[in-house]
Amino acid sequence: MKFALTADDVRSVFGLSGVVHFPCYDAPRNRLDDRTALFLGTVGLPDTAWFMSKASLRTDDPVDLISWYGSRGAVPPACRHWLVLGIFAETTLALDPDEGTVYALADGEEEINYSPIHRDVESLVYALTKFGALLQELESDGEGVGERVDALRGEITEFDPLPFADEESPWDPVFEEVIDGIW
Repeated sequence: MKFALTADDVRSVFGLSGVVHFPCYDAPRNRLDDRTALFLGTVGLPDTAWFMSKASLRTDDPVDLISWYGSRGAVPPACRHWLVLGIFAETTLALDPDEGTVYALADGEEEINYSPIHRDVESLVYALTKFGALLQELESDGEGVGERVDALRGEITEFDPLPFADEESPWDPVFEEVIDGIW
């Protein structure tokens, strides 16, 4: 299978210690489709201060939403088999292993609210990697921040329109904070 990013692309932005691989589990409820499993096992997920991956090499470290949020009893039935991928902009990102879609979860008054943020994990890692590269560029040359951010927003949207489709997406405030010089 061919992906838009290689493991080397991701490591070139996040370094050897800034990429983790999703663990494999034998439990049937945690099965992933072949493409998702291959991507998470070979390319991996970034792990930085701004995207904290939940992937762990420990098989006793739960990544399912019920274990993650279960004590509050707020997990909607449709999400009970989803897997936590990480935290981005103070938002939990979870994978629906049946659809392959990545969702942003936000605490609601009675239960967790969720909305699609990426069509799949490849799109998530693509956006995180491109964003990480932009942050590195801005460290060395902070000129034209607004234009660079707009160009990246366009590039990410061309690859997958979901990250900026919802006004509540965590991507929007993050990009605004980069423009404002907070990042």
